[in-house]
This record gives sequence, structure tokens and C-alpha cells, in this order.
Amino acid sequence: MTIKIKLALFAFLALLLISGCASGEQGKGAQEGSSTEPAPANQNAKKGGTLNIGYPTQPVTLDAHISSNTAVKDITREIYEQLVTLDKNAQVIPMLAESYEISDDKLSYTFHLRRGVKFHNGKELKAEDVVASLNRWIRLSSHGKANFAGAEAKEKDEYTVVLQLKTPFLLTLQLLADPIPAAAIYPKEVVDAADDKGIKTYIGTGPYRLEEWKQDQYIHLTKFNDYSARTEPSDGAGGKKEALVDDLYFRFVTDESTRLAGIASGEYDIALNISVDNERQIEGNPDLQTFLSPGGLIAYFYNSNDGLFRNVKLRQAVNAIQNADDILTSAFRDPQFYVKTSSLVLPDYPNWYSEAGKEFYSQANPEKAKQLLQEAGYNGEEVKIFTTRDYIDQYNVAVVLQQELESIGVKVKLDVYDWPTLQEKLAAGTGWDIYPMSYAFRPTFYQYAFWGGGAGLLKSPELDELLQGIRTSESVEAARPLIDRLQQFVWTEVPFSLIGHSKQVTALSKNVQGFQNILGPIFWNTTNGK
Repeated sequence: MTIKIKLALFAFLALLLISGCASGEQGKGAQEGSSTEPAPANQNAKKGGTLNIGYPTQPVTLDAHISSNTAVKDITREIYEQLVTLDKNAQVIPMLAESYEISDDKLSYTFHLRRGVKFHNGKELKAEDVVASLNRWIRLSSHGKANFAGAEAKEKDEYTVVLQLKTPFLLTLQLLADPIPAAAIYPKEVVDAADDKGIKTYIGTGPYRLEEWKQDQYIHLTKFNDYSARTEPSDGAGGKKEALVDDLYFRFVTDESTRLAGIASGEYDIALNISVDNERQIEGNPDLQTFLSPGGLIAYFYNSNDGLFRNVKLRQAVNAIQNADDILTSAFRDPQFYVKTSSLVLPDYPNWYSEAGKEFYSQANPEKAKQLLQEAGYNGEEVKIFTTRDYIDQYNVAVVLQQELESIGVKVKLDVYDWPTLQEKLAAGTGWDIYPMSYAFRPTFYQYAFWGGGAGLLKSPELDELLQGIRTSESVEAARPLIDRLQQFVWTEVPFSLIGHSKQVTALSKNVQGFQNILGPIFWNTTNGK
């Protein structure tokens, strides 16, 4: 049975897309060019000038090692660089490394550094800087602590670094290239002067350098005139990078209507995190462009450790009633703003995409759901769905789920909290049964944070075995059977029910060319023709 979405629900569709990492993709109203590539900056386009970016939040730090905050990533990737980065297909390519080799036992990664690369303070990049930075990242970052225990970077010579692992790890290069939390390379003296709370000075090798940080107002970056660009053509977050404008201003504007008004008036050249309803205003303005990019996975998660949903039959019952079309339409309005798929990873990334278990996705089968409720021994107990209006997509998912469950006789209570309170209550691990949540786009499902068995989430020896098997596989090809098995596990054991993947909306002035979104916005190779 299809749940009819109440018209009143659409009043809530002022979507605040969870900010996140994304790769370039365009949609209706986007820059001229193909449907999947950003319009390149015309070689004759005006260079210099300023890009004013209406940005929704201020970063908590500019230390890329210690934070998984999206604002930290979006701004610091203009300042710092990594040994390796990601091309437009999310494949690893060299950046500060000229080349690299992997030992036969997959325990040693040798990086040969590019020569003549300058930091913003004029110092040449050397192996000592990479060693100090990587070892700090391993010790402090979430990626490092979770995946590189016992690993150590060592200097082989002035321009060669060896990363020695304790155990093989399939995604070593992928995580070294991940911009959040980034394995950014700082000067050794910056690392030496830092503490665990953050670095004291913000010096990198990127095309832009920090000029000024005016708290609660803006961060001003300026072109680094001695930037050492690669010679290959631009490719995703790699290849040739050029600061085509002299000044970048990230202006912190938390209110979306103010960002929209600002880009409409010309105060901002780019406005990020625009809701799907407000996208209509962009599309209807001849002076603006719409840019779409992957936003993130959205699912509802079950409390598999406390309460009713320890029973897998009950989780399967809720999954059986799910109608992804109704839920995605309620949250994102139009198919151009979401991807309906049973895979944890988008089809654009075939190494990790899997259709295993797809028969259990969006079943919209009330009779099956009722049968599973009976098998689970459900006896009218109240199911508590926790959510927030601070992220309206999550709230709309919760409302439709409530309607679906009530249609098959489940008693449901919807508890709505502000975002900080919701996080606190979920972390307790008790008192809730289901919550919808968005996770910023990742090119591999291994990188999602929910595998750690957080409060209330499913803990399973089989799941741990699958993740460890993927981690230690010799290659992605060798890991393919495990990738499919893990995807199947998700749909049969149902630690969560995947709904689909959202898209992120960015508004651009018609004068902006070359803008890309590769796991988040990037502003090098971007011009402003006004």
C-alpha cells in the first residue's frame, strides 16, 4: 500500500541538506557543459578579483588533522595539501607525492616527494615535514586512530618517506587522500609547536594562504604567488590547481534566506547548502546557476541493543513496509534531488557499488510487514522515533515512517528535539527505538561512521568479520565477494534501513566558471567574470 503524503507535509520542505563530501555532478539549471562535468573556466576568462562565498557555518578550527567538521574541510583544503588526492572518479592520484610504491606484503608505502614545493612561509617541503605531519595525523585523527594503530611514517631521505603499517589495510591510500579529516602536510615546526587541541599557525602548500580570520564574520584567503602546481591537467581534486581569483572570502551566514538574498543581489558569488524548495528561486533567476552534487546517504537506524528492536523480525517488519518513493519525495521533492538505490554507495563508484539484497529494498509490502510483526510477537508496544526539525529531511523521513507504521497497526510516538539534545539522547543508547539520520557522501561504504557499533547500533561478530576481511583484502577486486556479503547482511539483519542518497544544491552567479564539488566544494580553477 502506498502511503499518501499529506499536502501539509510539504510546508516543511525547507531542506537543510547535511553538508558533506561530494563529487562533481550537475543538474537542471547548472552551468553549460555536459550533465556530469563542471563547465571549465574559459582560458580567456577574467582572472584576478574576488569570490565571495555565502557559507552556512564557521569552522571550529583550521587544523585539518583533528576535526571531521565539514566547514574545516571545505576551507582548509584550499590551504593545505596531502601526499595523494582523488580524481573526478574518486580514484587515488598523487599530489605532493611525485609517485609512490607499495611493498608486496602491503605493509610499506614509499612516497617520493615532488621537489621545489614551497610552504606559504617560503620553506621547501621535505620528508621531515611529511613524517611529522603523518605521525600526528595517525595519532590524533579519527581515521588514524581507527585504522592505523601501530603505523609510523619514517624518513628515508630528504625527499622520500616510508609509511610502515602493522597490518595490511586495503584503504590506506583512500584514507590518506580523504579530505576529512585530512592527512594535511604542515611544516615540521608547526607540528612541533602544536598541542593536541590544535596547531598554532596555519601554513600549507595550497594555492591559497590564510590572510585573516575574523571570528563570526569571515575567513579571508589570498592567492599564494609561489604555489607549485602539478603539470597534469586538472582532474577532480588533483592535477593542475591554479588560484584564478586573488581573494576568497568565506562569509559566515547561518540563515539560508539571507544567503539566497545575498547571491540574488550580487553580494555573494556562490551560496552553499540551498534547500530544494529554494532551488526554484535559483532556477527562475537568469543571473544564477544551480549546481548539484552528491549530498549523502539517508537511512533510519534501529536500536538493536536495547528495547523492542533487538528482535530482527521486528526490524525486518519495519523494513518491509518502507516505500522509498514516498519517503524520498517527502524529503527532497523531486527525483533530480535524490538517487533511489539499494546500494550503500552510488552507482558512479562501481568498485564499491553492490545490488546484493536489493529485493529487500523499498518493498512497500504491508502484508509481509504484518506477518513479520506477528512472528516478532509484537503486542501493541509503543515504538519511539526520535528526530529533529533542525534537519528537515530527517524530520520528514520520520513523519512518513510514522504514517507507514501506523497503517499496519504499530503504535508510534514521534519525539522531536533540537539537534544537540537529539545527539545527547541518542548517545545514551536507551529510550529510543528508531531515528532517521543523514551521513555525508563517501565513495566507499567503509568510511561511514556507523560501522563502529555506536550507542544502540547493531554489534555483530559477522559484521566485524566482514569489515575486517575487506580491510585486509589484497585489492578491491579480491574484496568484491565480501562487499556483496556485507551489503546482503545489511538487508537481512537490518541494522538500518537505507532510504536513498540525497543531492546537495549550490547556487552560483552566472559569472562563475570552473566550480567543482569533489567530496565538497573546491575553489581553485574557479573564475569570477564580473
